Amino acid sequence: MEDISRRGLLAGACAALLMGSAMVPQAANASIKKLPRDRLSVRLSGVPQLAKVGGSVRIGLIKKIPVAIARTGPSTYVAFNLSCPHQGVIVDQTPEGWVCSAHLSKFEPDGDLVLGPATTGLRRVPIKVSKGVATVG
Repeated sequence: MEDISRRGLLAGACAALLMGSAMVPQAANASIKKLPRDRLSVRLSGVPQLAKVGGSVRIGLIKKIPVAIARTGPSTYVAFNLSCPHQGVIVDQTPEGWVCSAHLSKFEPDGDLVLGPATTGLRRVPIKVSKGVATVG
């Protein structure tokens, strides 16, 4: 068996992570469509993560920035930018909400700040909901 160098191991691990992050199930969801002028259309009933209040999910890119939606009430939703306000690192979803891997800022499922070093929540993105369809951006 051939020995693997540390560099080879790290390169392989990074490649695996990149491939895994490229396969985001939300992006493949037929309920999410790209609209003109860098907006997204989301048929809310088609996104299982938004079935309950408190649910949130990454929905895609707006102006090359990842965006998520959270259900905040029976018929209310917020959309937010997934770039950490501290230094711009893209946050990752956890069972408790969102976390920045760079400095461990934590955010609620709706993007509100829980723990710094970030000093604000995740930046809101315009969202309009009509007849079960959210237009984001």
